[in-house]
Amino acid sequence: MAQEWQNLLHFRCTCCGNCCREPIVLVTDEDIRRVIHRTGQKAAEVVDFYKPSEIAWGKDQPGWIQLKVGLRIMGLRRTEEGCQYLGEDDLCTIYEHRPVTCRRYPFDVEFGEKGEIQLLSISNSVECPYELDGYQTLGEIKALCTWEEEEENPYYEKIEAWNAQKKSGTKKKFLKCLGF
Repeated sequence: MAQEWQNLLHFRCTCCGNCCREPIVLVTDEDIRRVIHRTGQKAAEVVDFYKPSEIAWGKDQPGWIQLKVGLRIMGLRRTEEGCQYLGEDDLCTIYEHRPVTCRRYPFDVEFGEKGEIQLLSISNSVECPYELDGYQTLGEIKALCTWEEEEENPYYEKIEAWNAQKKSGTKKKFLKCLGF
């Protein structure tokens, strides 16, 4: 008997843009490089550093950066309408270069001990009026999760090294530390 969550493999995005309007998209240094390659922007124009009060991301979660101004997390810069890369047509203007988190979204995935997908769910971080007439494979979803982990782990190590310094620095110095 098929597992209940497998019907979500038929997920299809309806291009409503809600996922680009509401949440703060956390990014890695590799995500920034892809965006810069597409846009020609400087890193400081791509990202912003958000306070703990601005995001629903526990302080026990990885990615928090100790700066002179306090604890911050790096995410895509936003406008009043949402992500700066959300077009007027509700489509992503950097789609082929978007962060891996955006590529995996809206799936929340849990893996078993042997690396197999045990549970797949749709994130409830925003209202998502999806349809179930598309087609995703478990392999595609797992490959995105692997890609995300392969970029996040080295990024988190860089943050740990930054945070272990005796004194905290500025946003500009942190971006320089990442190679920008």
